[in-house]
Amino acid sequence: MGHGSYKSSDWANLRNSRNINSASTVSDLYQSRGLKEAYDPLKIKVRESRDSADNPLSTAIIVGLDVTGSMGYLSEEIAKNSLNKTMLEIYDKEPVTNPHIMFQAIGDSKSDRAPLQATQFEADIRIAEQLLDVYFEGGGGGNGGESYCLSWYFADTRTDIDCFNKRQKKGYIFTIGDECCHEKLTRQEIKRVFGDDVERDLTAKELFKSASNKYNIFHIVMKAGSYKNQKSGEAWEKLIPGRVIELEPEQLKYLAELFVSVMQLTEGGNKKDIVAQWKDQGAQVIVADALGRLDLADQKKGFFKF
Repeated sequence: MGHGSYKSSDWANLRNSRNINSASTVSDLYQSRGLKEAYDPLKIKVRESRDSADNPLSTAIIVGLDVTGSMGYLSEEIAKNSLNKTMLEIYDKEPVTNPHIMFQAIGDSKSDRAPLQATQFEADIRIAEQLLDVYFEGGGGGNGGESYCLSWYFADTRTDIDCFNKRQKKGYIFTIGDECCHEKLTRQEIKRVFGDDVERDLTAKELFKSASNKYNIFHIVMKAGSYKNQKSGEAWEKLIPGRVIELEPEQLKYLAELFVSVMQLTEGGNKKDIVAQWKDQGAQVIVADALGRLDLADQKKGFFKF
């Protein structure tokens, strides 16, 4: 998948057709009332990001959103503002070539009916159409974490991406949420969510390392909800050191700048120049802080030291 290209006019038409405005709530935006088969990982054999005439140098990008009860404001911001802004900034700044974006809705594999949903990789307005089609379960188990590592397992076992296959260029995974990551996926959880039979439970560290072979992986910790009680920032830094960004809810308006800047840094950009490109003073502060937290030195074609 991944034909066509993104146009702001298409976004404006979609907003109008779905009556999306500043007052739209989660239930207004995400109207599916159950898991759709098209996004159910149990039914998905593979998600492909392929080069095409429209996108000859595709780059696979996965954005995983925590859709548990405490994170409704994140999904609202993405749908109303950040998705369109992110696409426009990627095309303008070109941190990577020909972006193909997949959205994932992440919950809790220990308690939710739909702990993971995954759209197709797309390059045009279908990115937004499919995002708005996912089921916002609003669950979560109140058990000290969410199953963010489902994103990594899916990326590792269910995606086939030309940027890596043809050019040895890694794709990107950005997950976003306020809680800790569960320390492992059990055999039973993997069987229930994906239908796969594995020999043993898999730890989050193992899943991260395996998916890192073909993806650059980052997590944005929201400083709200369970952040303080769980000490989520510290836990994430221990799990994936140098790959963690912390963000206040009111700073979500700079999500597009963060995505672009992190990719630019990973692709070899200079921190000072990356920060300076943003004209908004607030964006400069947020980006400078985020890039200052990252450490990509241990990355060598997917090998990470722990």
